[in-house]
Amino acid sequence: MKKQLVFYKGGRLKFVGHLDLMRTLQRAITRAAIPLAYSQGFNPHPQMSFASPLALGWTGEQEVMEIKLEQEMADDAVMNQLNAQLPEGLNIIRCRTIEEGAPSVMAQVQAALYRIVFPSEERTSWPALIDDYMRQESILLQKMGKVRGRKQRVEVDVKPLIFDWQLEDAQTLLLLCACGSEQNLKPDLLVHALYQQMGREELKFEEQITRLELFGKSEFGYQSLSHPGEI
Repeated sequence: MKKQLVFYKGGRLKFVGHLDLMRTLQRAITRAAIPLAYSQGFNPHPQMSFASPLALGWTGEQEVMEIKLEQEMADDAVMNQLNAQLPEGLNIIRCRTIEEGAPSVMAQVQAALYRIVFPSEERTSWPALIDDYMRQESILLQKMGKVRGRKQRVEVDVKPLIFDWQLEDAQTLLLLCACGSEQNLKPDLLVHALYQQMGREELKFEEQITRLELFGKSEFGYQSLSHPGEI
């Protein structure tokens, strides 16, 4: 049987990379006596997957992963036993059983909602700067891409990857943008391009980025992956 886990990652754990996060969760699952299934073959791997890896230094409010179990186990038991083994800054919020044959969460993710808190700057008017920046007809960023089969930096217009945005307060931007394997916008690249346009590149990495939620597509629009059925 498969389980979907929704978890929080923050505090000091936001500085733990994705591979170390996977190892941490795998060891916690083992200590919690949860019957995690493994792949077959000479080099068995735990059957666990994530909707989208969270970048180093970012907080995740409702990250989504899936695990496959060798035998049935109640959702509450999985959540409670696993939380008892997890370090501070990592917490399972919800657990639910997934129907057999359902598409993987990695295949479903299409968008993400981020909260970006810009650094406190007495001489910087963030609302006006952000508004002017986001309302440009095109937003050109330098990204790694392939040209004639070779990886190199290319200039890309990411405006079509921004689905919605709004200012939450004087220095906070809420951003709904593309996320997933088909198309993806890293919000830190967007922010750092703004700093460059301002001539304030020394502000890089002073921002705080939190991924609030992940979304898939439905006939009604975007659907939360952590709250299936909600629009």
